[in-house]
Amino acid sequence: SSRPNTPTPSTTTINMSSMLAAFQKLSPSKQLSFQTSMNAALTPSAPTSVTPNANASSSLIFDITKEQSTPISHSIRDVYGIHTYILELARNNQHIPFSLLTSKTTRRLFLESSTLKFITFYSSHRGSAPTKCHLLDISQFTTESDITIPEWHEAWARYLHFLQEHASPEIHTRWANHYNILREHPDFTDNWTAILTFDIEQRAS
Repeated sequence: SSRPNTPTPSTTTINMSSMLAAFQKLSPSKQLSFQTSMNAALTPSAPTSVTPNANASSSLIFDITKEQSTPISHSIRDVYGIHTYILELARNNQHIPFSLLTSKTTRRLFLESSTLKFITFYSSHRGSAPTKCHLLDISQFTTESDITIPEWHEAWARYLHFLQEHASPEIHTRWANHYNILREHPDFTDNWTAILTFDIEQRAS
């Protein structure tokens, strides 16, 4: 069967001359009543307040009025920040393994610094004479390729915080986008090894 025609609103053609003639024949009191009615019809009505639907409200599982205020977060990242040993690696253009940015390693850097090992490094910036310095020996920590998924997320949170303070906004945005693309991979867990390998290669290049 053919599709029915879409109904169109009906229109009424108003003969203004006939209306005016009829209006003039009305008594003064009728004319006033007519004008009042027309003014009321043409005046925009005030918006009607909508009464909340009791049934809809009762179907809500979570209601902001029943929530307790969120306590201020004091994560380990906020307590310790980025250790100066890591800043020295960055200043000397060394790769920062994410195994140095996990919560476990962060505690070790700040609480057990006297037990850490260092290597001698000769740093040269823009052709200047090499300067002798001591950098953190990263071989004493877990290999970056062996970190777990939770540790990877911990490290990324600290790394982005580090970039926010010590890099240009463009660099911070670039690496934030990189992290978001990787963590939102639809098969993240199944492809974890490949994702971590790719991530390390990108950051170390």
